[in-house]
Amino acid sequence: MEMTPKRRLGAYLTETLAINPQVFRMLWLEIRAAWIRLRGHIDPRQIARVRAVKKRRNVLANIGCGPTGLDGWVNIDLFAAPGVTVRFDCRRRLPMADASCRGIHVEHYFEHLEFHVERPQFLADCLRCLEPGGVLRIIVPDGRKFMEAYVAPGWSKMNELGGGYYVPENEYDQKIQAVNHTFLQSGEHFGGYDTDYLGFLLKKAGFRDIEVMDWRKGNFPGGCIDIEQHRVYSLYMEARR
Repeated sequence: MEMTPKRRLGAYLTETLAINPQVFRMLWLEIRAAWIRLRGHIDPRQIARVRAVKKRRNVLANIGCGPTGLDGWVNIDLFAAPGVTVRFDCRRRLPMADASCRGIHVEHYFEHLEFHVERPQFLADCLRCLEPGGVLRIIVPDGRKFMEAYVAPGWSKMNELGGGYYVPENEYDQKIQAVNHTFLQSGEHFGGYDTDYLGFLLKKAGFRDIEVMDWRKGNFPGGCIDIEQHRVYSLYMEARR
């Protein structure tokens, strides 16, 4: 991995201050999130962006969009990227108004939510923002696929989950390392999900019509926008308010 100036600075600080690298990364994330929340109170431009989002109706929202934001959508991410409509910390609340969304797309963001506080609050706020009959589409790494690849002999099934973008066998010494990377990602992820667990959480949160879907197939209004790179190792699920 390329050592950018930020990475070099992080490595220097963790070594000099004897800080656990995982704790350092989490602290850095929390500092940036706190700054974005503060800007929501003191920065007129940020306040105006959030207010504009709250006024919108018939919204299609892409949560944790990264650089994949689409024209006409409300594209939300904590970090700056091309296409982001508004920077916002979505872990406990969303910037949209009640019953304002036709659909909410959440791709490889849900696994970044802490189990006890952030996850239930996030699902409750998705429910709040969806209009009656609105669709929540959640995409996460599929725990079953990684477990099946782990117990299968050799590396072939695990390598398939690289999707051609990388080869796990070339990156890791043992298959369990690939599993740990997916479920934990150096502390950025909070564990794995399978069909039963994700469906249970959605039902518990009050969603209905919960269904497992395929890549770019489902009932999402206007069509699915799933990312190609995530296709081979992801679980796709939809639910309605």
